[in-house]
Amino acid sequence: MENKIGKKGKKGIIIAVVFILIFIGFIGFNYVRFISQKEAEVEKIEKVSVQVAESKIINMQHILEQTGNIRPMVEVSVYPKVPGKIIERLPVERGDFVKKGALIAALENKMIKAQIEEAEAALELARTNLDVIERDYIRLENLYKQKALARQRLDHIKAERKSAKARIKRAKAVLEQLGILYKNHRIYAPIGGYVSARYVDRGNMSSVAQPIIRISSETEVKIVTTVTEKDFPHVRKGMECEITVDAFPGRVFKGIISVINPTLDPATRTGEIEIFVLNKDKLLRSGMFAHVRLYLGRKSTLVVNRDALNKLPGTGNYYVYVVQKDKAVLKNVEIGLARENYVEIIEGLTEGEKVVVKGQNRLKDGISVIVEQESEELSK
Repeated sequence: MENKIGKKGKKGIIIAVVFILIFIGFIGFNYVRFISQKEAEVEKIEKVSVQVAESKIINMQHILEQTGNIRPMVEVSVYPKVPGKIIERLPVERGDFVKKGALIAALENKMIKAQIEEAEAALELARTNLDVIERDYIRLENLYKQKALARQRLDHIKAERKSAKARIKRAKAVLEQLGILYKNHRIYAPIGGYVSARYVDRGNMSSVAQPIIRISSETEVKIVTTVTEKDFPHVRKGMECEITVDAFPGRVFKGIISVINPTLDPATRTGEIEIFVLNKDKLLRSGMFAHVRLYLGRKSTLVVNRDALNKLPGTGNYYVYVVQKDKAVLKNVEIGLARENYVEIIEGLTEGEKVVVKGQNRLKDGISVIVEQESEELSK
């Protein structure tokens, strides 16, 4: 009996072990199948379809785009030369156009008129005195020739005659000075242009430290801007450029590079240039914001399609994806000029690399890709 029970127990154990092994095998099989499915899904997800275009060297127009403020070519602040006088006339207002030599202010001049009258009287008196002395000199000189007059008396009249002439010369000089001072009581425009500012009103007291008005000549204007150290060697005097302003959309004004600062600012590594623009129609006004395009010639450079560029959010850093051995490889790049659909690559790529131009929004570094087609955009 005991042997029968023992045999049944062993048989049950064997059956239980078999069932356990079958269960473990079933779980293992399902796990392997699950992992295989996951790997297949991952492989399927990470195989991203993209389009690429080769980076190439092309001959590109070197255009430098800058901005700057329009300034008048000539701007003059007009100061009075006579202090402490009441401004009696001020016939100009801000915005008025004045011609060169036009009266812009007149100071009170009663005192200077009185001084001129006094100086004129002094000159007339000096001339009358000289006339009397001249007649005496002629008479005494004749007497001296007749030996009827002592030499000492003749020398005395000669001295008086010389002194009288000196008094006339001095009176003329005083009168001339007063004449200049009188003219300075009337202030004229030194240049033609618009009155861009008026600092005083009629009735104010003149001061040599305070200007009366400011005149801006805008028949020709200038734009002051800067170029970077790498572009500075390409800038030359006489180069033409195009200027646009927001006030006249679509209209292009022509300018000439006329002044180039010979040195660069060590803080910014930029050099200042001035562009002169003829403004006969006076459409351009000082203070306008100008967009400037400088044509610096052509150069051979490495470019990629504009669609290939990606920018890191919140930075000025760009990157592209290139396809290497069926995988997307992220490369940081430094860009330069941009023309139409092309962007210059200064650093980060070499010629002939296959750059992703479509589908990069689903890429990450190292992911597998399938190249659908190669764009011929850069081959045109």
